[in-house]
Amino acid sequence: MSQQDVVAVLSERLLVAAYKGQVENVVQLINKGAKVAVTKHGRTPLHLAAHKGHLHVVQVLLKAGCDLDIQDDGDQTALHRAAVVGNTDVIATLIQEGCALDRQDKDGNTALHEACWHGFSQSAKVLVKAGANVLAKNKAGNTPLHLACQNSHSQSTRVLLLGGSRADLKNNAGDTCLHVAARYNHLPIVRVLLSAFCSVHEKNQAGDTALHVAAALNHRKVVKLLLEAGADASVVNNAGQTPLEVARQHNNPEVALLLTKASQVRYKSLPNTHIHTELRPVNLERPNPLVLNLLL
Repeated sequence: MSQQDVVAVLSERLLVAAYKGQVENVVQLINKGAKVAVTKHGRTPLHLAAHKGHLHVVQVLLKAGCDLDIQDDGDQTALHRAAVVGNTDVIATLIQEGCALDRQDKDGNTALHEACWHGFSQSAKVLVKAGANVLAKNKAGNTPLHLACQNSHSQSTRVLLLGGSRADLKNNAGDTCLHVAARYNHLPIVRVLLSAFCSVHEKNQAGDTALHVAAALNHRKVVKLLLEAGADASVVNNAGQTPLEVARQHNNPEVALLLTKASQVRYKSLPNTHIHTELRPVNLERPNPLVLNLLL
């Protein structure tokens, strides 16, 4: 067997050892001359160890000089792979070693997008504290906050708002985070967004407000909350329809009744709770100790 063949075998074994978390084997294989091989998806031993949460293997590989930011066939780095499964210790180690925080994969997602999509709020905290861009958009125009709201991850939503994310940013369809929360009927997320003073008046590309969206989908509790927060029941979309007309078109009588009575609804502000203070973005020059404590 040629030296080249020996190295190839050792390198394949290194992939397996990294995947299984076999620290001693990883050390031995590196000492014997194993090089960085890749799987059929272009993933290195570092990708595999990061995804499986094998912190000690990650540390050994980094000490051996593995490329922190090498991307697999989907353009994901080891940081992405750790964020997908919420391996916070691995994320912290990669950050400490100086990995790129905002590298985007083939869909435009950063590691913060991944952590927030899956609801790993502790991982999101670590990334935000390290300076990950909370306003980054993927190819669909979604920020990490859009993704957290879509999947009803309340704690990740709070982390992002504390870190300076803006609820009124729009994706490629013109949807704000409130549109997204209304569409998926995530009432707790709607409450958090309203408490962070997001606008209830923004329109998407179709001219729909969040109230239009909720009315079309028969999300009665969301409609009620939006009305109480001051949403305008008379605004029209690009088709010239008010939320009431949209509700009637979709045969949603209970929502239609709410909207019919909208002029009689007494608009009242949300309860004056601590959330109003907590969800204001961090001022990095003069940080609020309460806000910093929540992020730590």
